[in-house]
Amino acid sequence: MDIKQALYDEIRRLARKEIKASLTSLFETVSALKKQVAEQKRQIAALEKRCAAVGPAASESPIAVADDDEKQLRLNAAGILRLRTKLGLTQGEFAKVLGVAMHTVSVWEQGRRVPRRTHKARICALRGIGKRELKKMLEPKEPAPATAGK
Repeated sequence: MDIKQALYDEIRRLARKEIKASLTSLFETVSALKKQVAEQKRQIAALEKRCAAVGPAASESPIAVADDDEKQLRLNAAGILRLRTKLGLTQGEFAKVLGVAMHTVSVWEQGRRVPRRTHKARICALRGIGKRELKKMLEPKEPAPATAGK
């Protein structure tokens, strides 16, 4: 056997071993970062979905509704009352959030009338909103401080 070839093979084997050892930690880091990116993508998708339900609508109501959600709307008088009490809102506050009159909410809760499709969609969008977010929506907008000029 040739000594030159034996040394070449041994150096090559040791070099591969060292490279593999140094790259193992790099591969683990890359794998962890890929998992983190995937989790962040899921969080972004969930937040975008919530923003679509919470963001301002083109109408007077601050509740926006995705078009695909309108197909699966199921509501009854008891459900509306239950949602309103769960959120801790009065009929007036609930009406303000939905952009309807307080009397309309009362009629819905009594079961004498059924909400229109747009109102049903807004009510269903409220299911995913927390109490804190609703309270922020109900807070009156403070006017900009006026500066007194002399």
